[in-house]
Amino acid sequence: MMKKLLTVCLLSLSALSLAAQRTPHAVGVHFGGSTMDFEYQYHFSNRNFLDVTAGVFDLDRGFMTQCVYNWNVCQWKDWTPNFASWKLWAGFGAGAGFYDHHDRDGFLCGPVGTVGFGFTAKDVPLTIGVDYRPMVAVLLGDDSDIISAGFRNVGVTLTYRF
Repeated sequence: MMKKLLTVCLLSLSALSLAAQRTPHAVGVHFGGSTMDFEYQYHFSNRNFLDVTAGVFDLDRGFMTQCVYNWNVCQWKDWTPNFASWKLWAGFGAGAGFYDHHDRDGFLCGPVGTVGFGFTAKDVPLTIGVDYRPMVAVLLGDDSDIISAGFRNVGVTLTYRF
């Protein structure tokens, strides 16, 4: 009985992963130098995707949402054909949020860029990558300023396609 249950569970999980590779949706997390985000991606094709993130900015000093349109600049499917396909992506977009630290607080907005490199596993629809997501974070409030934390956003991203 236990073997049958285990077999059914394994077959269900493998069917789920096969179906997940064919869909355009992905969810994940990003851990960077200035942001920690949950992210949602919508893949229009193998060439481009939209990445929407929401999370904390500059440790716990603010909240930020970003929307970035990305292109898969290069893809290498034959580097490790049995393991994963590799890709380099880049894009641009905008971000907005709120910042509050000491005497500086207010609305935060500005342009965002991204450059990343990673792989998508063959057997599991999981993408792991490293990226740089700089933002010209303009603080609009009593004391307008550019928040330097926006420039140090090198991080790791992990997404799962479903």
